[in-house]
Amino acid sequence: MNLNTAAEHLKSRIRGWRAEGMRVSDALWAADGRMVEVRIESPSWQIPLTVIQLYESGHARALFLSPADPVEEGRQVPSLDAWSTLLTETVTRAARLRHTQAQLLTKTCTTGWLDWIHGELWLLPEGLLRIRSGFMATLANGSVSAGLKAQEPYRPLTYDPEAVLAAHPTNKLIPFAGIAAGRLHGGLTASGLEVVMTDGTRHKLLWSSLDPARRLLREQLPPVLGARLDH
Repeated sequence: MNLNTAAEHLKSRIRGWRAEGMRVSDALWAADGRMVEVRIESPSWQIPLTVIQLYESGHARALFLSPADPVEEGRQVPSLDAWSTLLTETVTRAARLRHTQAQLLTKTCTTGWLDWIHGELWLLPEGLLRIRSGFMATLANGSVSAGLKAQEPYRPLTYDPEAVLAAHPTNKLIPFAGIAAGRLHGGLTASGLEVVMTDGTRHKLLWSSLDPARRLLREQLPPVLGARLDH
């Protein structure tokens, strides 16, 4: 990748971003001239700063810098077209990212008895977020010491709703406002939550009864859902 050509293209994009009301740095060069970057801020974004870097090797990094939960992504950029695409996608992604305080309820969440791959279930201020973890994490959760034995504190969480849902069919974002009815239940080995959305969509979540998820949801959901929840 020719960095001089990439920097010239970047300058034109910077002018466009500034015209849209974003706060954008000039093209910034590393001291050795082997990397160029730009720093972008927007008052409409929930993350304070996005940094895009391109190295002489063709490797690029996008850094979404939130206060306590930064997100970093890398990819190879073999051409000017790929560089242009990265710039567009990164700014679009920065506008979608959400930064909030969330509580991890369980690492063993699945979406039904035929779904054997665990995921994390997060309690957000406005809903529930399920993110698939993968096969190795599922194996690790099978150990005696795995799982959440006590209430997890709220922590900063940065996530892209669109990217999460596109990553795997079992990923879910369930807004409380869209729940028509829900049932929270427990068992010896597995507990769960079943919900019917106002549009008729149904979601089923299961997790290990050793985790505190059911207890935490019994504390948090009734004030939000009221008579819509059976627990």
